[in-house]
Amino acid sequence: MNRRISDLAYRLRPEQPPEGLEYISISAEAQRPFLPKGVPLNIAVWNTFKGRRERYYDFLAEKTADAELILLQEFRHDPFLEASHRDMFRGRDAGMAVSFYTRPNQEAPTGVCTVSSTRSMKTLFLLSRYLEPVTKTPKMAMCTSYPIECVDCLPEQTLLVLNSHGINFRLRKPFLDQMLQFQEHLRHHQGPIILVGDFNTWEKGRVRILESVARSIGLTHIRFPTGIKSVSGHELDRVYVRGGEAVQQRVFANPDASDHSLLSFQFILT
Repeated sequence: MNRRISDLAYRLRPEQPPEGLEYISISAEAQRPFLPKGVPLNIAVWNTFKGRRERYYDFLAEKTADAELILLQEFRHDPFLEASHRDMFRGRDAGMAVSFYTRPNQEAPTGVCTVSSTRSMKTLFLLSRYLEPVTKTPKMAMCTSYPIECVDCLPEQTLLVLNSHGINFRLRKPFLDQMLQFQEHLRHHQGPIILVGDFNTWEKGRVRILESVARSIGLTHIRFPTGIKSVSGHELDRVYVRGGEAVQQRVFANPDASDHSLLSFQFILT
């Protein structure tokens, strides 16, 4: 009983990285030096629900076997899954930005994880300035740049991918602040952009804020078939792009794997 109470207390106030930011490299085996134009790139976006459900690993492995980019939120690199994650991401680069730890002693880091078959040029992190009210944890976003058709590219010749998890249990001001963080970073990029994540857009005010930020930097909201996790008709998981065409949008739901559906699409750089 005391152990259960201790674990519950820890989940309510989990430990955070000591400097407020930590990056963990899970795999560094990507072979492709740059992204091609005119070729469909398979991309998957998924909130993994911290890998808590029984079919998490099998579902993720199956649906991302051919993915060029895998963009995960609420990703937990649990000690029991470390070897499995390395095996699943073999032949790719995989790294995560840690928001907090779900076990004491900095075990089971949790945050956003970006996986790619192409070597990146640069990775940056955006930590939300506001915290979730109960757990006192920030939300995390990871920005990764990939060269297009050349190794030593100019900034406008790179694809910028922002993998994000939106702040949730707060009013609109903290959400607006986080979206303005994204806007400030993305608006300086002259090349193609993919902005994805679980934005926690559970009410119309949040949707309007996100849509306004996306329009201000020329991003298009990509529509998917039904099945995306929603609250009062507002989809939580979203995809925005610029500088290419999104095709073959699909939604895969498996409640035995996560409380969110996995979004899959192809992106063709133009």
